[in-house]
Amino acid sequence: MTWAAVTTEDFLYIEDGQVLTRKLFLEQLKEDGYTPLIIRTFEVQRIGTTAMVLHLDDVPTRPLRDRRNSHLLFSETWQLTGRVWKLRRVDITRLRVDPPAITLSREQLDDITGTYRASGETCTIRREDNRILVYRTGQPTQEWKAESRDLFFAPGDARSRKIFWRSQDGRVTGFADRDESSEVDWERQLTPSATIAPER
Repeated sequence: MTWAAVTTEDFLYIEDGQVLTRKLFLEQLKEDGYTPLIIRTFEVQRIGTTAMVLHLDDVPTRPLRDRRNSHLLFSETWQLTGRVWKLRRVDITRLRVDPPAITLSREQLDDITGTYRASGETCTIRREDNRILVYRTGQPTQEWKAESRDLFFAPGDARSRKIFWRSQDGRVTGFADRDESSEVDWERQLTPSATIAPER
């Protein structure tokens, strides 16, 4: 059974914001020789002549890629046409996985503590023992983990990274809060502040 045989004429394939019509999708199909996806969960709900399918797949490690598996969430719409079920739409969401965190010394963590401002907003970064906690007015306290000395992330928000800048003498002067589509630059304030919590 081919993709051409199982898809409707108005079939749409949507992945990471890119939309392909049936014609474009079929033109781009090719055998890549990779290990097939591994289906972990599979659910079907039928409503009349329409069936909604939801499945979570693991993507086996690819050459020159991260050693950890990634995960894809598929949402499919199937339509009963006559006596044949055909695929009308596929939506794929790539589930982000937190990168491995490293352990920095307290001195390295202290380098980034302080008060930062961007567009009239303020955030305060503090170290509590070996943890980095971030405080912003009206928002819950957030913990950041280090991916490298000057690169941090918030667990559960793998789309975003906090990239710290340094001056020529090595002092942290600010950071960029960057996600896949935008970036907010935070400037470190020179006014001293008590940003290091007392040891327990």
